[in-house]
Amino acid sequence: MRKSIIVVLATLVFAVIHAQDKKIQQIRKDYNELKASIAQLTSGGSAGSGLLCVTLDNNPYGASYPAVGSYHTTTQFYYEPYEGRAPQLRMAIEHYAAANQKMYTEVLYQENRPAFVFLKNNYDGDDDRRLYLEGDQIIQYSENNAVKPYPSDDDRRMNLIDYAEVLLKQFKAIKGYDR
Repeated sequence: MRKSIIVVLATLVFAVIHAQDKKIQQIRKDYNELKASIAQLTSGGSAGSGLLCVTLDNNPYGASYPAVGSYHTTTQFYYEPYEGRAPQLRMAIEHYAAANQKMYTEVLYQENRPAFVFLKNNYDGDDDRRLYLEGDQIIQYSENNAVKPYPSDDDRRMNLIDYAEVLLKQFKAIKGYDR
């Protein structure tokens, strides 16, 4: 009886891990296809990609902020336009630089919801974070390729989900769909 329970539990754990792996593989596939479309768009071969891009350039002339120094952020929003309804944001890519800190963020959106967040930050050494999502559920979180529990609310680091939502709100405001 005890062996049966252990076998059943092990089977359930294996099934959950396998299902998570399949979801992550699908997100990676979607990500790679979208990055190929973006590369095609940025190289001038936009025919057939269906993507458009809006770029937000914050402080392009490099003015100095008090207690920060030089500051510059460029955010690119790649989206699919739809006639008569809100455009669908597919990816946001942000380059942030303030003084010595540099951050690079990518967010893959599916149906205007974050599905994958990547953050590369050099503030405390090289920090590489990846977050996989399905709806409101976290599938997997990793730091520097090591799977970890997602940071708690009291963690001082940036909440990746919140930041993905901020980028989505910026896009909607730019396109006039924030009402």
